[in-house]
Amino acid sequence: MFDYNKLPKLEQKTVFAVFVLLALFLVFAGFNQFVNAWNSYRNAGATNIYQTVSFTGEGKVKAAPDTARADLGLLTEGKDSITVQNENSEKMNAVIKFLKDKEKIADADIKTNNYSLSPKYDYVKGKSVLSGYILNQTITVTVRDLKKVGEVLDGAVSSGANRIDSVSLFLDKPEELKNKAREEAVKQAKEKAIMTSKIAGLRLGRLVNFSEGFSGEPPVFFEAMAKGGAAPAPQIEPGTQEIKVNVTLTYLLK
Repeated sequence: MFDYNKLPKLEQKTVFAVFVLLALFLVFAGFNQFVNAWNSYRNAGATNIYQTVSFTGEGKVKAAPDTARADLGLLTEGKDSITVQNENSEKMNAVIKFLKDKEKIADADIKTNNYSLSPKYDYVKGKSVLSGYILNQTITVTVRDLKKVGEVLDGAVSSGANRIDSVSLFLDKPEELKNKAREEAVKQAKEKAIMTSKIAGLRLGRLVNFSEGFSGEPPVFFEAMAKGGAAPAPQIEPGTQEIKVNVTLTYLLK
């Protein structure tokens, strides 16, 4: 039989330390189990999906777009690359000068998004023969006064642009409207939660999850002005744009 008192003092201290560590381990292990049990009780089994319930809400806000974005292009062809680039630069500089001087478009609202020079080949007697070069340059222009959109497009073509790839209308600062739509969506989801809990006899606990989705893309109202000469300025009808926010609120069940 093990006799602690017969052990040397050094060994007694070692055995005592082992027993103390073992006792502390058991105490902390028991405490940890108690904390986990308490959290599980407090959360009413939040990890169990069958003990949560979700409600959706939708908020909508309509507003007229206040800004336009136009992609203006210039396609230049010629026999040699230097001539093509010089001719293209002269025409595009005239377009940009018109936008800045005549229409007062800020530098930050004019951006070159494409500049590509490529060879052009003709097929002669089954062989590919270099016949010239094609330079395609596109700039994106932001117009912050919708009344001037038609004038900007017409003037850009008159100044040398021979492509208008697309024009889109959008809200420059939609965050305030998104917040209003979000507020309406959350209110609707909460009302559903209250009504459903009364009808179904549910006891809702705390909110444990929130998610949302957003939609409201700017509509394209004008595309692909044909190459060759100025055309009458198009009539711009901004209409209204709908911003929609969908939210989902998830609650624990008591």
